[in-house]
Amino acid sequence: MQLRSLRKSDFVAAVCFPASFILCVHVMLLPPLIQPSVSPQGNTAGAVRAEVGWVRVGPPLNMTGESLEEVLLVMPLLRCGTTSLKNLLIHLSTINSFNFTLNPPTKSQVVHIPSLAVQKDIAKNISAISNPMAMMESYAYINFTRFGRKKPILVSMVRDPVERAVSWYYHVRAPFHLVERKGLFPDIRFPSRRFLKKDLESCLKNAQDVECRYTPGREVLGHTIEFFCGHDPYCPIFGSRKGLEQAKRVVETEFAVVGVLEEWDKTLAVLEHYVPRYFNTATQVYYKELHGSKRLRNENFYKPKVEQAAKDFMRRNFTLEAEFYDFVRQRLLRQYSAISGTPDTS
Repeated sequence: MQLRSLRKSDFVAAVCFPASFILCVHVMLLPPLIQPSVSPQGNTAGAVRAEVGWVRVGPPLNMTGESLEEVLLVMPLLRCGTTSLKNLLIHLSTINSFNFTLNPPTKSQVVHIPSLAVQKDIAKNISAISNPMAMMESYAYINFTRFGRKKPILVSMVRDPVERAVSWYYHVRAPFHLVERKGLFPDIRFPSRRFLKKDLESCLKNAQDVECRYTPGREVLGHTIEFFCGHDPYCPIFGSRKGLEQAKRVVETEFAVVGVLEEWDKTLAVLEHYVPRYFNTATQVYYKELHGSKRLRNENFYKPKVEQAAKDFMRRNFTLEAEFYDFVRQRLLRQYSAISGTPDTS
């Protein structure tokens, strides 16, 4: 997964984009049309809607109340329902009266930001936002409290790690993706015919082909654990036990919700009830506006059926990634169980 470049210009962009959000705030003159639900303690972000069959939930399962209510920061992972979540927020921004900002596409995705100064500037700029705003940023988790700032409401999504790797392999070969990239960046070259026709099974049979190789102990750009581990030197290392444990702590203590693509309906319910300021009516809107559209969900209908043996072969090296995925899934199911009153079967 070649997702990022360590060019200096990328780091500059990482600072400039959040600064632009502050400018957007000044043009938002209309008052909210719909008031969010308010908990007895007056906390709108951490409130759980009062309705039959649902109950209030506090820490440690509901960490939303400890966050800066004015900002929802969504940390998207490629091929984890990001497009669905983006389009859902576009619809919900009108219904729930908040501004939604999305950075323009870039040639490469910046995930790892080793510079503390850049991280500090990002935290400062986001913390300065005073009106309700949701944004999507592709970089890994930043510890806002480290810089004396209150964290925004943090939300993300994960997916079975092998399925995500397979999805990414074929996404970069999808005609619609290539045409869209060429339209955005005319100077890029189309990949070779050989690259486009190479299937995953053939790639895995070639021990010299690094595109589909996920080797523990080496830096693998854009793997799931890295996004939640943060920016320490060991975070980009694939199969790092230290990175895994740090990623677990971050999810448990910093994120309001980390959804699971394979548990989409439960993810929507948890988002709707743990972060109602931004996700009120999320389930209703998704099934009315997005569910029937492959385009709005960015579904790759060019992806062929992959042999189970190939997935099993890849899974041998995804032990820690699978452990992290199971951890996140169990947390989500506990959150869902807490609001629905159903037994936790995770």
